[in-house]
Amino acid sequence: VCLCEGLGNMTLFDKAQALKFPKLVEINFDHCSDLEELPGSICSLTSLERLSVTNCHLIQKLPDDLGRLRSLRLLRLSTCPSLSMLPPSICRLQQLKFLDISLCMSLKDLPMEFDQLPKLKMLGMNECSGLKMLPKALAKLRSLKRVICDEHTEQQWLAIKASAMPNLTVDVVEERFNLDWLDD
Repeated sequence: VCLCEGLGNMTLFDKAQALKFPKLVEINFDHCSDLEELPGSICSLTSLERLSVTNCHLIQKLPDDLGRLRSLRLLRLSTCPSLSMLPPSICRLQQLKFLDISLCMSLKDLPMEFDQLPKLKMLGMNECSGLKMLPKALAKLRSLKRVICDEHTEQQWLAIKASAMPNLTVDVVEERFNLDWLDD
């Protein structure tokens, strides 16, 4: 689903329709300009391995039952600046290997149970300016190999690396979007 309008006022599919796609493995929502919330029925797609919600500027929340997507390996939520929280059930995604929350500036914190993601290998979180403190549970992610962050969380990640994860690669990217010029 790309460059769509009208999804914000529409039920994408109900639970019965979702069950008609038992082998669906990937869904992409990109530039859906009026999408404010993913439909909860998406959580019935238990074969889903990849879910991308990118450049959806109005999306504020994810379904509480997101953790039902037991086959999910990739979750990309980049450039959703209004997304204010990740549901705690995200920590039940036992197969999740890749999580990208880059440019989700309204995220205030990560679920404390993040250490329950046993297969998470890569975390992209650059330009998440709303995240001030990382949960201590991140140090327990033994499978985490690479973090992409910005200068706001770099020191926290380097401290985690030094204390508990010596093999972690911390890549720091420069800020791409900056509205500081508005203050001039």
